[in-house]
Amino acid sequence: MDLPRIVRIFVRHRNAANLLMIMMIVAGIASIFRLNTQFFPDFGTEVITASIVWPGASAEDVDSNITTAILPEVRFLNGVKRVTSYSVEGSSVVVVEFEPGTDMQAALSEVEQGVAQISTFPETIETPVVKRVVIYDPIARLSVSGPYSEAALKQIAKTMRDDLLDLGIDKITLFGARNEEIWADVDKRELRRLNLSLNDIAAIIRNNSKDVPLGTVSGTFERQLRSLEQKNDAKSLGELEIKSFENGQKVYLRDIANVRDAFAEKGQSGLLKGERAVEISIQRAQSTDALKAAKIVSDYFEREKTRWPPELKIKQYDVQASLIEDRIRLLLTNGSSGLVLVLIVLFIFLNVRVALWVAAGIPVAIFATAGVMLLTGQSINMISLFAIIMSLGIIVDDAIVVGEHASFLRSKGLSAADAAEKGALRMLAPVFASSLTTIAAFLPIFLIGDIIGQIIRAIPAVVVSVLLASLVECFLILPGHMKQALRRQGTGDSRPRRWFDANFAYFQSHLFKRLVDAAVTWRYATLAAALAGLIISVGFIAGGRIGFNFFPSPEADVVNANVVFVPGSSRENTEAMVRELERALYNIEKDLTAGKGGLIETAFGKIGVSTGDQFSSISGDNRGGVMVELVSADKRDVRTADFIKAWRAEIRERPGLQRIALTERIGGPPGRELDIRLKGDNVERLKSAAGEVKELLKKFRGVSDIEDDLPVGKQEIILELTPRGRALGFTSEDIS
Repeated sequence: MDLPRIVRIFVRHRNAANLLMIMMIVAGIASIFRLNTQFFPDFGTEVITASIVWPGASAEDVDSNITTAILPEVRFLNGVKRVTSYSVEGSSVVVVEFEPGTDMQAALSEVEQGVAQISTFPETIETPVVKRVVIYDPIARLSVSGPYSEAALKQIAKTMRDDLLDLGIDKITLFGARNEEIWADVDKRELRRLNLSLNDIAAIIRNNSKDVPLGTVSGTFERQLRSLEQKNDAKSLGELEIKSFENGQKVYLRDIANVRDAFAEKGQSGLLKGERAVEISIQRAQSTDALKAAKIVSDYFEREKTRWPPELKIKQYDVQASLIEDRIRLLLTNGSSGLVLVLIVLFIFLNVRVALWVAAGIPVAIFATAGVMLLTGQSINMISLFAIIMSLGIIVDDAIVVGEHASFLRSKGLSAADAAEKGALRMLAPVFASSLTTIAAFLPIFLIGDIIGQIIRAIPAVVVSVLLASLVECFLILPGHMKQALRRQGTGDSRPRRWFDANFAYFQSHLFKRLVDAAVTWRYATLAAALAGLIISVGFIAGGRIGFNFFPSPEADVVNANVVFVPGSSRENTEAMVRELERALYNIEKDLTAGKGGLIETAFGKIGVSTGDQFSSISGDNRGGVMVELVSADKRDVRTADFIKAWRAEIRERPGLQRIALTERIGGPPGRELDIRLKGDNVERLKSAAGEVKELLKKFRGVSDIEDDLPVGKQEIILELTPRGRALGFTSEDIS
């Protein structure tokens, strides 16, 4: 390809540059509306989980009878990277992580077959659940609460869920909506009087409360028969006949038992300011636009707000789309401010027309970048927007170099067309070379693997797109416009322009020239000064005065408080502790704001499971937590770390509390800054060693909320050390 010839064609042709610019703008605008908007780039998870519930079993029994039976069946499957197991009271969870690129459909089938062929499971376990982990990004959360029964709140939440699913939301999960049950409390004296046992009552209910097909009846028309005896509420179940006597007397279930509608005793429930609440978690698939999904939700509640009773409290919080909107707003603000600064500088050193065409390269290149992003399958997300913001300087630099050199050649007497052509051709090699060096610097990021590699791969992809768009704009579009802009350069300049040009020329030829001459003459002193600056810079880093943070996180707006009681603790005790967390939370809000409030957006309590990511695989009546969303960091004076410290000091611990952890939700790649791994076959010794390490870590300044969740089994215990005061975590792993 003859690049100089192509440049000459675009310079000499009257409309080629304008047509190409219009095409880039139109393609960019069309691409922006078609690009998917989301929080993070798409990334795959090659993870399959196998979970089994064994009601009433201890953690040791679960490990010895279930977990140890599953591990050999999944550990040696093709492509397995890591197997992690959790054995807790009443349930076992085995997480199988596969190598990237594995056929996950085949892997899911192999795991299902491996679990299905195990014949040593206890008879009282529930059906094993094997599923692939599919990524759904959070959009927002809704809480539904008020002076209503749990059944009414659940029905309202289900109605909202169904409406939003019909409007196009991909996935909605409800928390706090426990499964309905019908409880029959049978009087023991009645059982003795009727010579029945509880098993007899259960068998009668099981055999007489179901809908089953009964076959067909032949005749003129064939009829299908079906028994419609399923009892769905306490009233209909109470009318079930239990026993009949020879004299015609019948005994119904309501005569010998207290039959009532209830909810699953072991289910998970929610609290909001002391009231029962249901949380609606709204999520999107990777192919769905996050901003469009968020708009569907906000429009729905704006449209339906008069549909619900006035006493019903509906709160929307943890809206992830607002973070994307803030980043887009930052891009527009930085782009516009950069454009203004470029125009000011260019107006000072160049004429107005040249400055305008140079500055026009910024939006044109960004539009073209959007087109390249669409063609390469990228999306508008937090990482790609960061890359675009970072690349704004590259766009401006290339355009300034070409435009300024063309203006210089015009001042030397060349015609406008020759100056534009020779300026572009003269800068073609150096600008092209600088773009290649920038590309070479970013290309190694493509080699990073795992989830973090899939996430930050958007940075080099966007930077390369920006560089390609900038090169096209600088050497095909800008020279054609420079030809028109340079025709009137130097003619009719104002007196301030002539004064500035004369003084700037004097600065170049006298003052600056003397400085350069001195630097060359005293070359060893210049070299020594450069080395001294290098040594000082290295010293700042080596001495710790300038810290290193691979993925800096902004001030967190979400705090998770998790509590764990000793196994076997009652659900009521956990609920009381969650209420204590809420009490302490709103007390310190008053203290930190001098009674004004407004620091907390919402606080949703959970009973039966912990909040956040640390305990997501483990649940039980002895676990609970509160997720707190604070107002945005730029709208409050209280730092998150100070808030956590004050909250921790206010909490009154209840008897049986095993541990409590208050942690801020930190964005960025998975993992901690430091892992301390203890590995061995004896779990008791591992626990003892882990406890010793805990005590040692407590002596370090800044370490708090040490988390030591130790599922039972012959596994590896990992202590995750986070020096910023975030929780230390223990996980059990079985590395294949």
